[in-house]
Amino acid sequence: MNRCWICGGPSETAEHRIKKSDLVERFGKGPYAGERELFHIKKGRTQRLQGQDSKLVKYAKNLCGRCNNSLTQPFDFAYEEFISWTMANQESVLKHRVIDFEPVFGPIWERKQRDLFKYFAKCFGCRLDEAGRPVPRDVVDLLHKDSFTTALYVTFQVNEDLLLFPDGQSVGTEPLFVHKSVSTGDEFGFQCGNYYRWLTMMYWYQHRPLEPIGARWVADAKHVYLGWYEPLKPDERSRMIARVGSRTDGAA
Repeated sequence: MNRCWICGGPSETAEHRIKKSDLVERFGKGPYAGERELFHIKKGRTQRLQGQDSKLVKYAKNLCGRCNNSLTQPFDFAYEEFISWTMANQESVLKHRVIDFEPVFGPIWERKQRDLFKYFAKCFGCRLDEAGRPVPRDVVDLLHKDSFTTALYVTFQVNEDLLLFPDGQSVGTEPLFVHKSVSTGDEFGFQCGNYYRWLTMMYWYQHRPLEPIGARWVADAKHVYLGWYEPLKPDERSRMIARVGSRTDGAA
């Protein structure tokens, strides 16, 4: 029997790998067919996505009902509020490359930013559990605490290539990378994440890259500064710019 990675009880529910609210916000409620047809791409395999509750966008059952509902639902709500505000204020966010949590969450921003961080910790834990790796104790414990210390941190990055699309539809997850010691081969760190349109949210555990990933955030700051990256190669970017330009030139 699979066990809930948070409490150790029987796992009864399957958490969404791609947030259900993200899918509904971008593509509406399923079924996705005809002009609304969607596809799920993983490891080079493309499959048609029937709806927002498809098994393609869920993990195997790895949480109990209590942990996936009463314990972590406030975390889910904080994420939905965060994404809604960021997209509604994207012009200002992209101009200044900073997010102030007080306008996002109001006077209770300190508590709500902890809930948001715990949502990312929940996502990170589900990814590790799916990969057959134990979730670090500090990540499990912080879900129950108002004050915590952890080796997990989150960064926010702007995908400059996706900004080429005026209203990009992309939502999804970043792959899980396992960092190992060159000398011993022992695993010492992880990274993974998810993205919503141009905003990529990365989770790092005991690993600190050199790239401009943005400010390290552990629910410990009123402001968080965004990093940036350009995943496309120069020739791929040129072709994308040409395609976007042709669509704009042909618009009525």
